[in-house]
Amino acid sequence: MTLVLVDVGFGGVVTDPDNIPWQDISRFVDIKNNGIGINRGASDEKSEIQPAQCSMVLDNSDGRFTADLASSPYYPNVVMNTPVRVSVATMDSPTGSAPWPLEKLCDDFDDDRINTARWTGNAGAVSEVGGRARIPAAAGVTSSFTSARQWTLTDSYTTVRLVTVPSPVGASTATASFWINAVTAGTRLGFQVNTVTGVLQCRMEVGSTDASPSSDPYDPQWHQYLRIRETSGTVYWEASMDGAGWFVLRDEPTPAWVGSNQVTLQMAATRNAGTTDYAEFDLVGAVVHPRFFGMVNDWPNAWDGLYATARITCTDVFKWLNLQPALRSMLAEEILQDGPLAYYPLSEPSESTSAGDLAADGAGPLATIQAGSGGTLAFAAAAGPPATGDQAPVFTPASATAGKYLRGDLGDRFFELSVNAGGTGYLYWECWFSTSTTDRIMFALSSANGEWISKWSLESGTGKLKVVNTTPFGAPLTYVIPTANLADGKLHHMLYDQAISDFWIDGVLVAGPPGVGALVDLRALSVGGYAGTQLWNGTIAHLAFYPPDLFPADLDDHYDAGALGFEGEPADFRVERLGSYTDILSVTSLGSTFDDTASQGAGGARALEMMQAVATTEGAKLFADRDWAGVTLQSRDLRYNPTPEVVLSYGDLETDEVEGSLDDQKMVNTVIASRPGGATQRVVDQASRSRYGPKEQPLELLKTSDNAVLDAANWIVSRYAEPRGELREIPIEAYSMGTSVYRALLDLGLSGILTITDLPAQNPAPEQTLFVEGYQETIKFREHRIQFHTSRSYNDSVWVLNDPVYSVLGSTTRLAY
Repeated sequence: MTLVLVDVGFGGVVTDPDNIPWQDISRFVDIKNNGIGINRGASDEKSEIQPAQCSMVLDNSDGRFTADLASSPYYPNVVMNTPVRVSVATMDSPTGSAPWPLEKLCDDFDDDRINTARWTGNAGAVSEVGGRARIPAAAGVTSSFTSARQWTLTDSYTTVRLVTVPSPVGASTATASFWINAVTAGTRLGFQVNTVTGVLQCRMEVGSTDASPSSDPYDPQWHQYLRIRETSGTVYWEASMDGAGWFVLRDEPTPAWVGSNQVTLQMAATRNAGTTDYAEFDLVGAVVHPRFFGMVNDWPNAWDGLYATARITCTDVFKWLNLQPALRSMLAEEILQDGPLAYYPLSEPSESTSAGDLAADGAGPLATIQAGSGGTLAFAAAAGPPATGDQAPVFTPASATAGKYLRGDLGDRFFELSVNAGGTGYLYWECWFSTSTTDRIMFALSSANGEWISKWSLESGTGKLKVVNTTPFGAPLTYVIPTANLADGKLHHMLYDQAISDFWIDGVLVAGPPGVGALVDLRALSVGGYAGTQLWNGTIAHLAFYPPDLFPADLDDHYDAGALGFEGEPADFRVERLGSYTDILSVTSLGSTFDDTASQGAGGARALEMMQAVATTEGAKLFADRDWAGVTLQSRDLRYNPTPEVVLSYGDLETDEVEGSLDDQKMVNTVIASRPGGATQRVVDQASRSRYGPKEQPLELLKTSDNAVLDAANWIVSRYAEPRGELREIPIEAYSMGTSVYRALLDLGLSGILTITDLPAQNPAPEQTLFVEGYQETIKFREHRIQFHTSRSYNDSVWVLNDPVYSVLGSTTRLAY
């Protein structure tokens, strides 16, 4: 049995998947005539994976899917980019004689008629309504669906979707429960939600009592699906948002009765007072297989006479990544990600006369101030931090008191935190600078009335960092930080922790004297001088101030970002970092072979483009998840010498469109490869080139060494210089398969491994093992056609010493890359 599930998160956003208020719209989807179409992955292993697409037709007879229609139950949230997810729920059925594993007890309640052979012990005015089991919650009465006693829990499980819970109004107890009952009354395992207390309990009762149930705040989204599972002597109580990804709420040693009793399954509801309402349950015993997760692109209306439909198209979270603007430098993105109170990159173009704040937390712009006469302040006149590609302003005064500097108001938020600095928290700040002149003010913080001032400069003669603080209570206090000479004309980075007077100079910790940060009422910022004195002669860039709820560890990689652009970090770390710049919460790395990656510090492209560049460099796969608002980077080593996940006989495909090819579509016998700042190298398979002609591929990789580039080039040529026949299209009528095979096909993801046996005699071999590179599927009523785009697994086989399959000289002795 198969059921299509479509949930739409009206009012939610795809970047906050934990809090999407999912609404089940499955009954409005036209499954009989149009079905649901999904296109995911790539056509072959050499193509870049594109955003997945999903389309369906919705019954819009009551206008519920019409944007801006006030009568819609989803108004005003029928908007673009609304989250959507599509799943297929499969259910099994028992064979032979009882007792049967509990997982075989399944019901979708879609016929709106109670199956009295399945639910034999019902109590109260229970019913099936709208595809759900509806159980009244009446005062003093426990109503329930209860199965026959013919099921076992050992090494089995049961699941349910909890759709509706009783209202707490007018009651001190209002519960919905899901139980597995032993033979002895009051001995049972289960879940119970009390909506008055707002608590979900996982209970293991004897005599209808559990002295120590686990309790969690009930969340209708996080606890939408519930499961009890027994395996290897342990019972697990689990919950899920989507019926596919489960988390454990409680586990206990399996009670003795589980192994000896045939059990009943019960769904119940009751209340002790208040108006009768109900609980609703669905999908008992279902196994949920996610097929698509993404966003609705539009909500079009169409009419066939008076019959209204909404034919929607949806795109996975690659769309969100494609909506993002080009990234700033990685340094700027790191700073913004850490939530600064004020951030002045000072990277304005040359014609600028003022500098702006990018933190958007209330700080104002910095205006140019002329002190005396003469001197210049030239924006974009020098290079900023080396890995960023940013420009920086150059301050060139005529003298210490004649020239230009910048001044502005840091705003209310900064002021409020500064006032409290001595009591509840301290700030952090950082900047990049260069100069050859000492005793000039880099920047200064001050109160509006000038009673509190903190001036930052380099000590005359030594070039050490110096801080001079003025307070209303006495003479100025001078602090010299034990740094090296920083007035050496080189670019330096300084990070300061106001709480403990710690400094990081070019990424190295330098402990300062206590008391440096003991200032309050700070609000005004001067950059390149203060009150027309000690005017800075040099550059200043990326000046940022942070709130007290951070830690040095949150900021200490900023030097690496600006100086190196994270040169040398592993590829999986890089993709996760790039994803974090876009609010995508989940970046998953699968596999173990990830090389060091060259700098991408200058940014300048969308995050997805930069992530794809890393994937190309790695020979990896990057794709959006089909069950969550995230992306996955799949290492190339996952495809080495694969073991089939699904094995099908050719005759079982029940289609006549299996397609095999031998052509030069993928052939590469010459690679011209290079890397940033490295050599350009050429790799050739001369035998292939002589036989078939040149098939050349340029390759620009984010590697950190020329040898790594050469390895990557050799890997491509070794795999594609000699074309081989392969099956590229495998269409399957999956619905006609048995439940276990159907479930296995649904679980096949990108790079999944499929073996087709008993191929026709015209094929070179009787079987072929293939990688799934993508698929198109159409899900309809009692029909589910999946056309897998596949590639020959041989292309990813690597040498295993003394292995009978992967150690055949000249055939399977390719060295792994």
